[in-house]
Amino acid sequence: MKPKILIIGGTSGIGLALAKAHEQQDWQVSIVGNSSHKINALRPLFPNWQIIQCDVCDFTQLNNLLEKLSENAPYQRIIYAAGWYLNERRFDLNVADSLKMLAVNLQAFQTCFAWAARHVQAACGYTATLVCLSSVAGLVDYPYTSVYAQCKRAMWHTAAAYRSALLPNKINVLCVASGYVDTETLRQISGGNAQHKPFLISETRAVNEILAALDFGRNTAIFPKRMKYLIKIINLLPKPYLNWLMKKNDK
Repeated sequence: MKPKILIIGGTSGIGLALAKAHEQQDWQVSIVGNSSHKINALRPLFPNWQIIQCDVCDFTQLNNLLEKLSENAPYQRIIYAAGWYLNERRFDLNVADSLKMLAVNLQAFQTCFAWAARHVQAACGYTATLVCLSSVAGLVDYPYTSVYAQCKRAMWHTAAAYRSALLPNKINVLCVASGYVDTETLRQISGGNAQHKPFLISETRAVNEILAALDFGRNTAIFPKRMKYLIKIINLLPKPYLNWLMKKNDK
């Protein structure tokens, strides 16, 4: 029997790339996404996948989905790859933007991870693993970062709590903190080209980093290394200077 993976936010970007990589490794793939256009395009390309439409911001839809998925046999891997980003240096978030940022990057994540902790189970020779995609933005130790960064920081610490709690159940929890990845979404919000982003890496490299972390049973994956080291340096700065620097960059 094939091992099973569920990827929430798997119809585009790194989530979709991870789904393709797992199919190549002979996993039974299920993905969840919001866009009917993307889902209709993917179904004929991947007829063996279970592809489900759900708006994770609609908690009635989300809870109904999780209840339905609970009827299935447990998964060996569950990945929360859903995310929503808006450059808060370029755009002032309105109420709707702020609520969507919280809903996708934090509230739906917490709901899905709470469910996933009960519905992941080792089988087929594979360790049970939960994975969430955070961001290096969440590793900056500064209390007044963007809503996006605060959500990603909360994801990082929530994953750590689950890791400790699920250790007796032999369930691994991997939290991924990546820098800029050259995805279609990043290119769209960057005016069609994201090459100006610092330490930009390809989607393929990001997937390989995550797969390597899974293969070695790591708890965290922070990449690229240059971004990882930059964050460490930033966190060593005196707080008054960091406060000045962050406010200067927000102008």
